[in-house]
Amino acid sequence: MTAAAEPASVLVTGISTLVSGATGFLGGHLLARLRERGFQVRALARPASDIAGLAASGVDIRAGDIGDRPSLRRAMAGRQFVFHTAGKVSDWGSRRQFWQANVQGTANVIAACREAGVRRLVHVSSLTVLGLPRSGARVDEKTPLADSSRDFYTASKIAGEKLVRAAHGGGGLETVVVRPGVIWGPGDTTILPRLAALLSRGRLVFIGRGHNHLGLSHVENLSQGLILAALAPAAAGQTYHLTDGEEITAREAICALAAALGAAPPRLALPFPLVYALAAWLEWAARLRHAAVPPALTRYGVRLVACDSRYDISKAQNELGYRPLLTFRQGMAALIPPGRQP
Repeated sequence: MTAAAEPASVLVTGISTLVSGATGFLGGHLLARLRERGFQVRALARPASDIAGLAASGVDIRAGDIGDRPSLRRAMAGRQFVFHTAGKVSDWGSRRQFWQANVQGTANVIAACREAGVRRLVHVSSLTVLGLPRSGARVDEKTPLADSSRDFYTASKIAGEKLVRAAHGGGGLETVVVRPGVIWGPGDTTILPRLAALLSRGRLVFIGRGHNHLGLSHVENLSQGLILAALAPAAAGQTYHLTDGEEITAREAICALAAALGAAPPRLALPFPLVYALAAWLEWAARLRHAAVPPALTRYGVRLVACDSRYDISKAQNELGYRPLLTFRQGMAALIPPGRQP
Protein backbone atom coordinates (compact mmCIF):
# COMPACT_ATOMS: atom_id res chain seq x y z
CA MET A 1 0.00 0.00 0.00
CA THR A 2 1.31 3.43 -0.88
CA ALA A 3 1.77 6.30 1.50
CA ALA A 4 -1.33 7.97 0.05
CA ALA A 5 -3.54 5.32 1.63
CA GLU A 6 -2.11 5.61 5.14
CA PRO A 7 -4.39 8.41 6.45
CA ALA A 8 -7.46 6.21 5.95
CA SER A 9 -5.92 3.25 7.76
CA VAL A 10 -5.58 5.05 11.10
CA LEU A 11 -8.08 6.82 13.33
CA VAL A 12 -8.87 10.23 11.86
CA THR A 13 -10.01 12.90 14.28
CA GLY A 14 -11.03 16.51 13.94
CA ILE A 15 -12.16 16.27 10.31
CA SER A 16 -15.77 17.37 9.86
CA THR A 17 -17.86 15.96 7.03
CA LEU A 18 -21.34 16.09 5.56
CA VAL A 19 -22.89 13.25 3.59
CA SER A 20 -25.75 14.08 1.26
CA GLY A 21 -28.11 11.19 0.55
CA ALA A 22 -27.24 9.73 3.96
CA THR A 23 -30.43 7.65 4.08
CA GLY A 24 -29.61 6.02 0.75
CA PHE A 25 -27.75 2.80 0.00
CA LEU A 26 -24.30 4.29 -0.65
CA GLY A 27 -24.71 7.26 1.68
CA GLY A 28 -25.62 5.07 4.62
CA HIS A 29 -22.64 2.75 4.15
CA LEU A 30 -20.25 5.65 3.64
CA LEU A 31 -21.51 7.41 6.76
CA ALA A 32 -20.90 4.28 8.84
CA ARG A 33 -17.33 3.90 7.55
CA LEU A 34 -16.59 7.57 8.24
CA ARG A 35 -17.79 7.23 11.82
CA GLU A 36 -15.64 4.12 12.31
CA ARG A 37 -12.59 6.12 11.28
CA GLY A 38 -13.24 8.96 13.66
CA PHE A 39 -14.63 11.63 11.35
CA GLN A 40 -17.09 14.15 12.75
CA VAL A 41 -20.04 13.14 10.59
CA ARG A 42 -23.19 15.07 9.78
CA ALA A 43 -25.99 13.58 7.70
CA LEU A 44 -28.17 15.52 5.28
CA ALA A 45 -31.65 13.99 5.08
CA ARG A 46 -34.84 15.14 3.44
CA PRO A 47 -37.61 15.91 5.94
CA ALA A 48 -39.75 13.09 4.54
CA SER A 49 -36.96 10.47 4.74
CA ASP A 50 -36.93 7.60 7.19
CA ILE A 51 -34.24 8.70 9.63
CA ALA A 52 -35.00 6.24 12.42
CA GLY A 53 -31.82 4.27 11.83
CA LEU A 54 -29.64 7.38 11.74
CA ALA A 55 -31.29 8.82 14.82
CA ALA A 56 -30.74 5.60 16.76
CA SER A 57 -27.03 5.71 15.94
CA GLY A 58 -26.69 9.20 17.35
CA VAL A 59 -25.60 10.81 14.08
CA ASP A 60 -25.92 14.58 13.75
CA ILE A 61 -28.86 14.88 11.32
CA ARG A 62 -29.74 18.07 9.48
CA ALA A 63 -32.96 18.36 7.52
CA GLY A 64 -32.37 19.57 4.00
CA ASP A 65 -32.71 18.87 0.33
CA ILE A 66 -30.38 19.32 -2.63
CA GLY A 67 -33.19 21.32 -4.22
CA ASP A 68 -33.15 23.78 -1.30
CA ARG A 69 -29.90 25.77 -1.35
CA PRO A 70 -30.42 27.60 2.00
CA SER A 71 -30.93 24.27 3.78
CA LEU A 72 -27.71 22.97 2.19
CA ARG A 73 -25.76 26.01 3.33
CA ARG A 74 -27.01 25.59 6.90
CA ALA A 75 -26.14 21.88 6.93
CA MET A 76 -22.65 22.51 5.54
CA ALA A 77 -21.75 25.19 8.08
CA GLY A 78 -18.45 24.29 9.73
CA ARG A 79 -17.84 21.25 7.48
CA GLN A 80 -14.45 20.65 5.85
CA PHE A 81 -15.48 17.84 3.46
CA VAL A 82 -18.77 17.17 1.67
CA PHE A 83 -19.56 13.82 0.08
CA HIS A 84 -22.30 14.26 -2.51
CA THR A 85 -24.05 10.90 -2.97
CA ALA A 86 -27.64 12.18 -3.32
CA GLY A 87 -29.45 12.18 -6.65
CA LYS A 88 -31.88 10.29 -8.81
CA VAL A 89 -30.40 6.88 -9.60
CA SER A 90 -32.91 5.08 -11.75
CA ASP A 91 -33.73 3.98 -15.27
CA TRP A 92 -37.22 5.42 -15.08
CA GLY A 93 -38.53 8.96 -14.87
CA SER A 94 -38.89 12.20 -16.80
CA ARG A 95 -36.07 14.37 -18.02
CA ARG A 96 -37.26 17.08 -15.62
CA GLN A 97 -36.93 14.75 -12.62
CA PHE A 98 -33.39 13.71 -13.54
CA TRP A 99 -32.31 17.29 -14.32
CA GLN A 100 -33.70 18.68 -11.07
CA ALA A 101 -31.89 16.07 -8.97
CA ASN A 102 -28.64 15.39 -10.81
CA VAL A 103 -27.93 18.74 -12.47
CA GLN A 104 -29.70 21.52 -10.57
CA GLY A 105 -29.22 19.65 -7.30
CA THR A 106 -25.48 19.36 -7.97
CA ALA A 107 -25.30 23.04 -8.87
CA ASN A 108 -26.95 23.84 -5.53
CA VAL A 109 -24.45 21.66 -3.67
CA ILE A 110 -21.52 23.42 -5.34
CA ALA A 111 -22.89 26.87 -4.54
CA ALA A 112 -23.63 25.94 -0.93
CA CYS A 113 -20.13 24.48 -0.49
CA ARG A 114 -18.62 27.79 -1.56
CA GLU A 115 -20.93 29.82 0.63
CA ALA A 116 -20.21 27.63 3.66
CA GLY A 117 -16.44 27.61 3.12
CA VAL A 118 -16.19 23.85 2.50
CA ARG A 119 -12.66 22.78 1.65
CA ARG A 120 -13.33 19.76 -0.60
CA LEU A 121 -16.35 18.32 -2.40
CA VAL A 122 -16.23 14.63 -3.36
CA HIS A 123 -18.86 14.03 -6.02
CA VAL A 124 -20.20 10.58 -6.91
CA SER A 125 -20.65 10.42 -10.67
CA SER A 126 -20.98 7.16 -12.63
CA LEU A 127 -19.07 5.16 -15.21
CA THR A 128 -22.22 5.38 -17.30
CA VAL A 129 -20.99 8.83 -18.42
CA LEU A 130 -18.68 6.94 -20.79
CA GLY A 131 -21.69 5.59 -22.66
CA LEU A 132 -21.79 1.90 -21.56
CA PRO A 133 -19.56 0.70 -24.44
CA ARG A 134 -19.91 -2.83 -25.77
CA SER A 135 -16.53 -3.10 -27.50
CA GLY A 136 -14.67 -4.77 -24.64
CA ALA A 137 -11.99 -2.08 -24.74
CA ARG A 138 -10.11 -0.88 -21.66
CA VAL A 139 -11.05 2.68 -20.69
CA ASP A 140 -9.53 5.09 -18.19
CA GLU A 141 -10.07 8.63 -16.94
CA LYS A 142 -8.74 10.07 -20.21
CA THR A 143 -11.50 8.39 -22.24
CA PRO A 144 -13.88 11.08 -23.58
CA LEU A 145 -17.36 11.37 -22.15
CA ALA A 146 -20.19 10.07 -24.28
CA ASP A 147 -21.14 12.60 -26.96
CA SER A 148 -24.83 12.00 -26.50
CA SER A 149 -27.02 9.74 -24.44
CA ARG A 150 -30.05 7.63 -25.11
CA ASP A 151 -31.35 7.97 -21.55
CA PHE A 152 -32.06 10.83 -19.16
CA TYR A 153 -30.04 9.36 -16.30
CA THR A 154 -26.77 9.26 -18.22
CA ALA A 155 -27.31 12.69 -19.76
CA SER A 156 -27.95 14.19 -16.32
CA LYS A 157 -24.87 12.52 -14.79
CA ILE A 158 -22.70 13.88 -17.60
CA ALA A 159 -24.04 17.38 -17.06
CA GLY A 160 -23.66 17.17 -13.28
CA GLU A 161 -20.09 15.90 -13.54
CA LYS A 162 -19.14 18.72 -15.88
CA LEU A 163 -20.42 21.24 -13.34
CA VAL A 164 -18.28 19.72 -10.58
CA ARG A 165 -15.14 19.58 -12.68
CA ALA A 166 -15.58 23.19 -13.79
CA ALA A 167 -16.09 24.27 -10.17
CA HIS A 168 -12.66 23.14 -8.98
CA GLY A 169 -10.66 26.03 -7.57
CA GLY A 170 -13.52 28.51 -7.62
CA GLY A 171 -13.97 30.27 -4.29
CA GLY A 172 -11.31 28.08 -2.70
CA LEU A 173 -13.31 24.88 -3.24
CA GLU A 174 -11.49 21.70 -4.25
CA THR A 175 -13.51 19.12 -6.15
CA VAL A 176 -12.96 15.42 -6.79
CA VAL A 177 -15.07 13.29 -9.15
CA VAL A 178 -15.44 9.58 -8.44
CA ARG A 179 -16.97 7.29 -11.06
CA PRO A 180 -18.20 3.94 -9.71
CA GLY A 181 -19.60 1.10 -11.73
CA VAL A 182 -22.73 -0.81 -10.75
CA ILE A 183 -22.92 -0.30 -6.99
CA TRP A 184 -23.90 -3.50 -5.23
CA GLY A 185 -23.92 -5.18 -1.85
CA PRO A 186 -26.24 -5.76 1.13
CA GLY A 187 -29.00 -3.20 1.30
CA ASP A 188 -29.17 -2.40 -2.42
CA THR A 189 -32.73 -1.43 -3.35
CA THR A 190 -32.20 -0.66 -7.03
CA ILE A 191 -30.57 -3.37 -9.15
CA LEU A 192 -30.20 -6.58 -7.14
CA PRO A 193 -33.89 -6.76 -6.12
CA ARG A 194 -35.04 -6.50 -9.75
CA LEU A 195 -32.57 -9.14 -10.91
CA ALA A 196 -33.60 -11.35 -8.01
CA ALA A 197 -37.27 -10.99 -8.91
CA LEU A 198 -36.60 -11.98 -12.52
CA LEU A 199 -34.48 -14.95 -11.43
CA SER A 200 -37.09 -16.21 -8.98
CA ARG A 201 -39.73 -16.10 -11.72
CA GLY A 202 -37.46 -17.73 -14.29
CA ARG A 203 -37.71 -14.66 -16.53
CA LEU A 204 -34.08 -13.58 -16.63
CA VAL A 205 -32.14 -14.35 -19.79
CA PHE A 206 -28.52 -14.00 -20.79
CA ILE A 207 -27.92 -11.27 -23.33
CA GLY A 208 -25.80 -12.88 -25.99
CA ARG A 209 -23.51 -15.45 -24.39
CA GLY A 210 -23.10 -13.32 -21.27
CA HIS A 211 -19.33 -13.11 -21.72
CA ASN A 212 -19.25 -9.32 -21.55
CA HIS A 213 -17.34 -7.76 -18.66
CA LEU A 214 -19.23 -5.69 -16.09
CA GLY A 215 -17.92 -2.76 -14.08
CA LEU A 216 -18.92 -3.60 -10.48
CA SER A 217 -18.34 -1.50 -7.36
CA HIS A 218 -19.12 -3.14 -4.03
CA VAL A 219 -20.47 -0.54 -1.63
CA GLU A 220 -17.70 -1.25 0.90
CA ASN A 221 -14.94 -0.91 -1.69
CA LEU A 222 -16.50 2.29 -3.00
CA SER A 223 -16.88 3.79 0.48
CA GLN A 224 -13.21 3.16 1.14
CA GLY A 225 -12.27 4.79 -2.17
CA LEU A 226 -14.40 7.85 -1.47
CA ILE A 227 -12.65 8.39 1.86
CA LEU A 228 -9.26 8.09 0.17
CA ALA A 229 -10.36 10.62 -2.43
CA ALA A 230 -11.27 13.07 0.33
CA LEU A 231 -7.99 12.69 2.20
CA ALA A 232 -5.39 12.56 -0.57
CA PRO A 233 -3.93 16.01 -1.36
CA ALA A 234 -3.14 14.89 -4.92
CA ALA A 235 -6.82 14.14 -5.60
CA ALA A 236 -7.81 17.81 -5.81
CA GLY A 237 -9.29 18.51 -9.24
CA GLN A 238 -9.00 14.88 -10.32
CA THR A 239 -11.36 12.18 -11.59
CA TYR A 240 -11.09 8.53 -10.53
CA HIS A 241 -12.61 5.24 -11.61
CA LEU A 242 -13.44 3.04 -8.60
CA THR A 243 -14.49 -0.53 -9.30
CA ASP A 244 -13.82 -3.86 -7.61
CA GLY A 245 -10.85 -4.37 -9.92
CA GLU A 246 -11.90 -7.82 -11.16
CA GLU A 247 -12.94 -8.88 -14.65
CA ILE A 248 -16.34 -10.42 -13.92
CA THR A 249 -18.59 -11.41 -16.79
CA ALA A 250 -22.34 -10.95 -16.82
CA ARG A 251 -22.77 -14.73 -16.85
CA GLU A 252 -20.54 -15.15 -13.79
CA ALA A 253 -22.35 -12.39 -11.89
CA ILE A 254 -25.84 -13.67 -12.69
CA CYS A 255 -25.01 -17.30 -11.93
CA ALA A 256 -23.41 -16.30 -8.62
CA LEU A 257 -26.47 -14.25 -7.70
CA ALA A 258 -28.75 -17.15 -8.60
CA ALA A 259 -26.71 -19.45 -6.35
CA ALA A 260 -26.85 -16.93 -3.50
CA LEU A 261 -30.64 -16.75 -3.84
CA GLY A 262 -31.11 -20.49 -4.24
CA ALA A 263 -32.63 -19.91 -7.70
CA ALA A 264 -31.91 -21.60 -11.01
CA PRO A 265 -29.66 -19.63 -13.38
CA PRO A 266 -31.11 -18.52 -16.70
CA ARG A 267 -31.41 -21.24 -19.32
CA LEU A 268 -32.13 -18.99 -22.26
CA ALA A 269 -29.77 -16.67 -24.13
CA LEU A 270 -31.12 -14.07 -26.56
CA PRO A 271 -29.29 -11.66 -28.87
CA PHE A 272 -28.90 -8.06 -27.72
CA PRO A 273 -31.09 -6.52 -30.48
CA LEU A 274 -34.01 -8.77 -29.57
CA VAL A 275 -33.80 -8.06 -25.82
CA TYR A 276 -33.37 -4.35 -26.47
CA ALA A 277 -36.44 -4.32 -28.73
CA LEU A 278 -38.46 -6.13 -26.06
CA ALA A 279 -37.38 -3.57 -23.47
CA ALA A 280 -38.41 -0.74 -25.79
CA TRP A 281 -41.85 -2.31 -26.21
CA LEU A 282 -42.26 -2.78 -22.44
CA GLU A 283 -41.27 0.86 -21.87
CA TRP A 284 -43.79 2.03 -24.46
CA ALA A 285 -46.56 0.02 -22.81
CA ALA A 286 -45.61 1.31 -19.35
CA ARG A 287 -45.64 4.94 -20.51
CA LEU A 288 -49.08 4.45 -22.05
CA ARG A 289 -50.26 3.40 -18.59
CA HIS A 290 -48.37 6.33 -16.99
CA ALA A 291 -46.66 3.74 -14.81
CA ALA A 292 -44.83 5.16 -11.79
CA VAL A 293 -42.49 2.17 -11.58
CA PRO A 294 -40.30 0.84 -14.39
CA PRO A 295 -41.19 -2.28 -16.36
CA ALA A 296 -39.28 -5.51 -15.81
CA LEU A 297 -36.88 -4.54 -18.62
CA THR A 298 -35.77 -1.08 -19.74
CA ARG A 299 -33.44 -0.12 -22.55
CA TYR A 300 -30.98 1.38 -20.07
CA GLY A 301 -31.08 -1.79 -17.98
CA VAL A 302 -30.37 -3.93 -21.04
CA ARG A 303 -27.47 -1.69 -22.07
CA LEU A 304 -26.10 -1.80 -18.52
CA VAL A 305 -26.16 -5.61 -18.30
CA ALA A 306 -24.79 -5.97 -21.85
CA CYS A 307 -22.02 -3.39 -21.37
CA ASP A 308 -18.59 -4.85 -22.17
CA SER A 309 -15.76 -2.70 -20.88
CA ARG A 310 -12.63 -3.06 -18.77
CA TYR A 311 -12.43 -0.04 -16.48
CA ASP A 312 -8.86 0.85 -15.57
CA ILE A 313 -8.47 1.71 -11.87
CA SER A 314 -4.69 2.14 -11.91
CA LYS A 315 -4.95 5.90 -11.37
CA ALA A 316 -6.85 5.38 -8.11
CA GLN A 317 -4.40 2.66 -7.10
CA ASN A 318 -1.34 4.81 -7.79
CA GLU A 319 -2.58 8.19 -6.53
CA LEU A 320 -4.94 7.19 -3.73
CA GLY A 321 -3.49 3.86 -2.66
CA TYR A 322 -6.87 2.30 -3.43
CA ARG A 323 -7.07 -1.46 -2.89
CA PRO A 324 -10.53 -3.10 -2.94
CA LEU A 325 -11.31 -4.54 0.48
CA LEU A 326 -13.68 -7.26 -0.76
CA THR A 327 -13.41 -9.62 -3.70
CA PHE A 328 -16.42 -10.51 -5.82
CA ARG A 329 -16.63 -13.91 -4.12
CA GLN A 330 -16.51 -12.36 -0.64
CA GLY A 331 -19.12 -9.76 -1.51
CA MET A 332 -21.46 -12.33 -3.00
CA ALA A 333 -21.08 -14.60 0.05
CA ALA A 334 -22.37 -11.74 2.21
CA LEU A 335 -25.62 -11.79 0.24
CA ILE A 336 -26.34 -15.41 1.11
CA PRO A 337 -28.97 -15.74 3.87
CA PRO A 338 -27.77 -17.57 7.04
CA GLY A 339 -28.01 -21.32 6.68
CA ARG A 340 -27.93 -21.34 2.88
CA GLN A 341 -24.86 -22.52 1.03
CA PRO A 342 -24.15 -21.39 -2.54
